[in-house]
Amino acid sequence: MTSTIFETRRYNYPQNFIEMKPKLARLEQAIAKLEANLIKADAELLNQRLDSLALEVDYASELNADQLLAATTIDGKVLVIAGAGSGKTKTLTYRTSYLIENGVPPKEILLLTFTRKAANEIKGRAKTLLASRLASDTDGEKDSKTLNAINSGTFHSFCTMLLRQYSGLLGINPRFTILDTGDSEDAIDLINKEKKYAINITSQAFPRKKTLQKIFSTSRNRRIQLRELIESSYPDIAIHIPAIEKLAIDFHEYKRINHLYDFDDIIGQVVRHLKTNDKFRQLLQNQYRYIMVDEYQDTNIPQKALIDLICAPESVSLMVVGDDNQSIYAFRGANYENILLFGETYPNAKLIKLEQNYRSTPAVLNYINALSDQITLGYQKQLYSGSVVEGITPTFCRSSNESKEAKYIADKIIALKSEYDYKDFAVLCRTSFQSNYIQLEFMERRIPFIVVGGLKFIERRHIKDVLAFVKILYNPNDTIAWHRILTLFKGVGAVTATRLTQAITADNNSFAPLLTAKFAKKSTQLALLYELLSKASRADTVEQVIELILEFYIPVLKINEDNWRERSEDFRVLTNLAAEHDNLDDFLEKLALDPPNDSVATSGEAEGEDDDKLTISTIHSAKGLEWPVVFVNSLVDGMMPHYRSLSDFEALEEERKLFYVACSRAKNRLFLTAPDYFSSYSGYFDKVSRFIAELSADKVTVETVKKPTKESDEPVWW
Repeated sequence: MTSTIFETRRYNYPQNFIEMKPKLARLEQAIAKLEANLIKADAELLNQRLDSLALEVDYASELNADQLLAATTIDGKVLVIAGAGSGKTKTLTYRTSYLIENGVPPKEILLLTFTRKAANEIKGRAKTLLASRLASDTDGEKDSKTLNAINSGTFHSFCTMLLRQYSGLLGINPRFTILDTGDSEDAIDLINKEKKYAINITSQAFPRKKTLQKIFSTSRNRRIQLRELIESSYPDIAIHIPAIEKLAIDFHEYKRINHLYDFDDIIGQVVRHLKTNDKFRQLLQNQYRYIMVDEYQDTNIPQKALIDLICAPESVSLMVVGDDNQSIYAFRGANYENILLFGETYPNAKLIKLEQNYRSTPAVLNYINALSDQITLGYQKQLYSGSVVEGITPTFCRSSNESKEAKYIADKIIALKSEYDYKDFAVLCRTSFQSNYIQLEFMERRIPFIVVGGLKFIERRHIKDVLAFVKILYNPNDTIAWHRILTLFKGVGAVTATRLTQAITADNNSFAPLLTAKFAKKSTQLALLYELLSKASRADTVEQVIELILEFYIPVLKINEDNWRERSEDFRVLTNLAAEHDNLDDFLEKLALDPPNDSVATSGEAEGEDDDKLTISTIHSAKGLEWPVVFVNSLVDGMMPHYRSLSDFEALEEERKLFYVACSRAKNRLFLTAPDYFSSYSGYFDKVSRFIAELSADKVTVETVKKPTKESDEPVWW
């Protein structure tokens, strides 16, 4: 087996490699330019930085030399390449603390992350570090409150705050509501049904709302014309391009008229005003003097534009932290070029590398570094561990089919259970369906597990229904919310809902049309809805608003859903969240931009071990996490890398990085598995993943067993 798996393979470059050469040359030049500006930890320089101030925190004992260099480099533009498990969050935390101890006013610090949890964690840890100083300060309470002035959060929450705070200067209505992805899809569908764009075209079905929303969002985030995007990525619907272009224009106008912003609008609006409104741009440049950006490899083009416009003055300090090896979100619009072109964007920028890994054993790191070497383009890096324990080399096993692959994984977990808890194991899949056989095997073997993902809390139908009531109380122009509520009632169809919504808008957003005879006769619920909205608009707290809505809505839910009791359990979460907010806009913004965690599916409950469950997750959902023992399955060429990526150089490189991310989640043990073949409507795939075959045989241990001696023998690993 070893000789066939690890024989030298020559994979042809993807079809578009030749046309990619000019772009690759530009990227290589930018990387080389910044590599030339690499700064390394110098003991004399670090001592000078630390000795020049009376510092409360002992930075030198808490950070390694490179982390200390990054934390204390607070001037100019800096890119920090933080390898997997190298402590980037810790570094950002101590840099925040160091800025404060250097006398930087907290209100001048801006920290942008991709989750509010990450931002709060960094700011919270910095407060803990400075707790002694604040406690001993005679004005400690004031300083503590001032520390809260650090502006931290996601790109979307930051831009939402700017749009509301500077609405007068920007000439916009501050009482806008935010459309999540599902709301945007519904708005597109509503407009499409009203305008009937493709009524005369029957040779090819008009794309569904989900596809249209993705096309519109991708076009904006990647700065690609709709026609070009559809012709290259959606050729089957190219016949509908004129109608789709018209729909995109009408969708944008619909949002503008009704004071609705989708996720792309939030950042795009701020970028547009920064470019055209000199006063607004100068206000932000003067206020935010020290900017930090986490996970920079995941930024898209509008997010980069936002950063570049605020950081244009030489005097503004910018530190971005990321790992080009972990840029795996192109499907969300992330642009891997941003991190590679940092030296081109900022010619005087410096480069710092964090390469000491605190997660994986040397044996696992050896494999991870070998994978890194296969990535075509990126910053040079070699992760190393301070551990003296070498650990166990990653294991590869190929099975006869998916069922046998699942049995192998289950066998290994049972064998290792004496050393680990179930929660120490994770199975990572390229796509969610690749865990089907594994889930069945775990249930049969009574191995408890959770499947990360599923429908997000904010996307559940009954939650969206309740929030629609809140949205029209905050912004009566929200026609999508009106349409959602009105169609809940028997007797009110899409046509009636549209006419009633138009009547409400024409009546200056009054609730009165709900009582008019021509509509009231459609449903007795409309008069009750009027009473609810009138009462809720006078409520003193957000919690009271939610209670009134639920009192009205639950009877409706009982009629429409037979599992209404199960669904109503989620309302406790809404009520608790409502109690944390003083006004409707904060409540809606929190849910839109930072909703509760994704739901998880659970199975295989083990008695007395409710929290001790193995994790099954897609690789994308596992980024940023770690487990002592990791399995990566379905490693067949065509599944990993995915067959759709094989003809596109950039897509194939992202698949390679996706495998790198999966393997770098492992702390102690890494198992790589593959069936002999994978067959689906997409084709028949029977070669081991090139990402494994490209590496030399000594990088993994290949598990083999004897062949069956007779036909009746149980199939074995080979």
